[in-house]
Amino acid sequence: MKKYLAVAKILFKAQIVYRFDVAMTALATIGVMLFAWILWGAAFSGREAIGGYTFQTMLSYYVISSFISSFEKSNGICFEVSERIRGGTFSKYMTIPANPQLHFLSQSLGASAYYAMFSLISVVFFTLVFGVKISISADPMAILFAFAMVLIGLVFMVCFRFFIGILTFKFQDIGFFIFVQMGLISFLTGTIVPLALLPETILYIMCFLPFAYVIYTPTALITGQINAVDGLVGLLVLSGWMTTMMLINQAVYNRLRMRFDGVGV
Repeated sequence: MKKYLAVAKILFKAQIVYRFDVAMTALATIGVMLFAWILWGAAFSGREAIGGYTFQTMLSYYVISSFISSFEKSNGICFEVSERIRGGTFSKYMTIPANPQLHFLSQSLGASAYYAMFSLISVVFFTLVFGVKISISADPMAILFAFAMVLIGLVFMVCFRFFIGILTFKFQDIGFFIFVQMGLISFLTGTIVPLALLPETILYIMCFLPFAYVIYTPTALITGQINAVDGLVGLLVLSGWMTTMMLINQAVYNRLRMRFDGVGV
């Protein structure tokens, strides 16, 4: 465990080198919140509520969901794993006494912690400048479940992206998979629009999938749109998916790495 914590610390410190990228992420977070403010301001013109959301709760949703999504940096794992496999440098992860999946997980969590600090500054800046009053649930259990879900969601997304990356062992070029998953995840996690605005049939299907619990559900818990009981159910579902994904990755990795063993060492 110490070696993975060391990796996380190294990646946390390494982000100092990427100050421009961090600054752009912070500005992009403000941009998303500003866009939501303008868009939903026009949509709520003359309306009290849309799909159970008032203008204030809708803004709260976008502020918090933008904050969570801004430091979820696992998407780069797809590219890094794929490029290392294709370039022959992935072999170093086979020779060191560490689990590759946990290594990349540590990398992602270290980077996410750094981005989270600056994203929080963006949120504070936006709420103060534009006078947005964020709706926060008064239920401490709902807040606790939300934070736990965010953490488990980060782990799940790393595992999911690691799975996409190791498909390179079999398909060589996984550009199509990366492109499709980026679009689908933005929609399925509720980053684009709150999932509560979707038809009930789609919502029912999403209850069995993990993606809604990565951003939408913790955001809804924090803003008080759903209660702690729903949060506990979501936490259990997401935990199950996270565990399953880690086991699948290990099985697939052990099987596909045989094609790569010894190359690039």
